[in-house]
Order: sequence, then C-alpha cells, then structure tokens
Amino acid sequence: MPAVLDRVLLTREEPFLNLEEYLAQGGFEGLKKALAMQPLEVIHLIKKSYLRGRGGAGFPSGIKWEGVYNKKFDDHGLPALKYLVCNSSEGEPGTYKDRYLIKKNPYTLLEGMAIASYAIGTANAIICIKKIFTREIAILQRAIKECEDAGFIGVNAMASGRDLPIEIAFGPDSYLLGEDRAMLEVIEGKPAWPRAKGIIPVDFGLWAQPTVVNNVETLSTVPHILSKGADWFRSIGTADSPGTMIFTLVGDVNKPGMYELPLGTPLSTLINVYGGGPLADRQIQAVFSGPTNAVIPASKLDTPLDFGSMRALPSGLGSGGFIVYDNTACVLKAGLNFSRFLALESCGQCSSCKTGTGRITRRLQLLEDGLGTIQDTMAILEDCQHIKGQGRCFLITEEAVEIGSIFYNFPDVVAEHIEFGCLKKRHLPLPKIKDFDEATNTFVFDEKYYERSFAEGKYIIYGS
Repeated sequence: MPAVLDRVLLTREEPFLNLEEYLAQGGFEGLKKALAMQPLEVIHLIKKSYLRGRGGAGFPSGIKWEGVYNKKFDDHGLPALKYLVCNSSEGEPGTYKDRYLIKKNPYTLLEGMAIASYAIGTANAIICIKKIFTREIAILQRAIKECEDAGFIGVNAMASGRDLPIEIAFGPDSYLLGEDRAMLEVIEGKPAWPRAKGIIPVDFGLWAQPTVVNNVETLSTVPHILSKGADWFRSIGTADSPGTMIFTLVGDVNKPGMYELPLGTPLSTLINVYGGGPLADRQIQAVFSGPTNAVIPASKLDTPLDFGSMRALPSGLGSGGFIVYDNTACVLKAGLNFSRFLALESCGQCSSCKTGTGRITRRLQLLEDGLGTIQDTMAILEDCQHIKGQGRCFLITEEAVEIGSIFYNFPDVVAEHIEFGCLKKRHLPLPKIKDFDEATNTFVFDEKYYERSFAEGKYIIYGS
C-alpha cells in the first residue's frame, strides 16, 4: 500500500467506527462546500476533475450527472423526478473493493451521494446492495441513521432547505444485479433482467425517470474532489485516468490484498511490489481482469493500469479486480471457471446468450476432460465470433472476448488439451470473494457457489 498521503480513499488503516471520527478528519466539508455552490457549478467541477466511473466502463461521471440535470421532463411531458442509485452489488469474481470501502468508511459514500443528489436535483437516492452482504448492510444502516440524526442527510440537510434522503434497497445474489438496467428492475420489484438495448438510465431509469447510476468507489471519491478541487484530483494518475483506484489482487502472489494506487501504475508494480511477486520458483503465466476482459499474458505485465492503456492492450481495467495465475495453473481451466460462471448467471432473456455461453462451457469442459477435438475448438472460436453483441447486456460479449483471448494468447495450451486433456490437476477455485482477512492478507472464496447453482445450470450447460 502506498503512503497515506498518496491515497484518496483509504486515508487511514483503521476503519471509521462512528460519525464523530469521520467529522474529526474533515468529513462533510465537501457537502458543505457543495451546498454553497449552484448545482451546475458542482457538476462542472466533477466534469473538470474528469472523474471516471470505477465500476467497469469508466464513463465520465460529470457528463452522466449533467445529462440527468438537464432532463426537465419525463417521457410523458411531466416534470421529471430524478433519482440517484448507488450500485453496490459487486458480484464479479476477483473484486472486493466496494465492500471493503463500506467497511472502512461508509460516511464518505453517504457524503458523496448527498453531493450528487444536490447537484443533480434528485427526489431520492438509493443504495442497492445484495441482501447476502449482511455486515455491510448493518454498517450502512448505522451510518445512515447517524448522519440523519446529525442533520447531514435527510430532511433539510445541513439547514440548506434541500431534502437529501438516502435509503437502501436489497437485491438477490445475482451477477446481473450489477448491470445498471437490471438493478433498476430489481429496485422496482422485478427480477434482475437487463432492459433492452438503447434504454439508457439517464433518459429512462428508475420508475421511467432520469437516473444516475454510479458505484460505491466513484461516489466515495466525490467528497475529496469537492474538498480539494479538480486540479488536485487531476494531479494524481494520468490525463486519461485521473485519481486513484482500489485494486483487488488475488491468486498466485505472495501477498494478495487490497491496494489503492494512482491510475497509470504498471500492472507489474501492483503484482511484484505490492503483491510480493509470484510464489517461490514459479513464473506468472496470465492475469485476468475479472471475467469481463481479455486475458493479459505475462509479456504484457508492464501495461499501465489506466482505462486507455488497458483498452489498447487490448483488455480492460474493469472494476479493478486482478486474478493472477502462475505456471502451475491451467489457464484453460481458469477460463472454464469464468465461462461456467457467466453461463450460470445469464438470465435467459436472450437465447444467444444462454445457449452460447452454455455451448462454449460444455466444449471447454470436453477439452478439460481430454474428450475435446479440433472440431470443438473451432466451434468455440466460431461461437466467440458470432455471439458478440447479441444480448441485451454485455455478458455474452464478455464470454466471447475472454474465451477468445485465451485461445489467441495460449494456442499451445489449447493444442495440449486436444491431445492429452488437462495435464495440470491443481484445483482452481472461482475467486468469488466472500470475505477478506486484512491481518493475514487472505481472501475467503465462496467454494459452495456451484453446489448451490449447479442444479439450475446443468441442463443448459451439460445438455443432460
């Protein structure tokens, strides 16, 4: 972890246990400054800072805020009731930063939401979180009550004449809960099924009203920008990707953990300096940026961790979760894990997605078991070519990009599986994180995930 002065969010090692501790560290000074400004001035400050969303896409937050601010009427010509939704689902394997932030400091999230709500002019702000995250929910509930009782949020926040309510909505343990449009469906009491393409929350969001959706880390950064300014924020990181990001580092390194680093830091620095490098007598083979981006081979580890550089690789920064595999691991088995995960989590609205992920997973399993053929390999590659962009959301494209990249970057591994099956019998757990022990730098994975899910997915995946 870099020195405290180099961090934006993790400014101290111990968690904030109550509101008084947060106020003693300058808490709610950002909201105080925001309330002394015009809403559009706040939005222009966020635009100037070039804060990009930390949930995966990296879209500039200020542009999104301005889009909703400018929506004066809904689709029926009535005055718009605007909403802010904080995406706190965090269902992607290899990622833990949002839960980590909530446990460390829920108050900066609430302050960021209050600032955004004021700037955008929202009727309500909602944190949507998985109901299985019971500890984080309890922390948020306590913090919301403290901030309401102290007058920082809720009715007539900070005697400003503005109501800034914040509430919590609960969702299922579904990967697709993290998809913006599916999350809005859940808040409305429906299943976590993404809406059709082209339905953008800025135009048609919660209850068909203009809505901003940002994730926990993005909103938690906002108070610091208000307090210290856009120029300060842009002095950290790169021109393309200002600020810091909290990275989740798991897998075959000596010190897995949570690390806040300036954007633009090389991936090799994250792995070798902060993560302690590979285990003794081993070499890093591949790094996955979650199940959503192309695999990163060892030859590309010096790539800077910023949105532009990672996209040019080509891969992606994603939500900052990096899973490292050394030469004792089977990279195709790792891909099978992610493919199976996506097949199980596909909601089934789009047949190209549910059957496409199922076909790819089934054939990857054949290769893993030594039963795959060249024809199976060609069928996988053909599916990866044709299923891109066919679904309502990005899940099916994630499948195609990641699996296709394994075949492109590791053709010798694929050829080995065709001839012999998998020669590396090491168990690779899916890094679906349940908890993190900071004292020992140990992640706890949800090993029972497939035991719970297999009954739902086996008929599609295995054709039985």
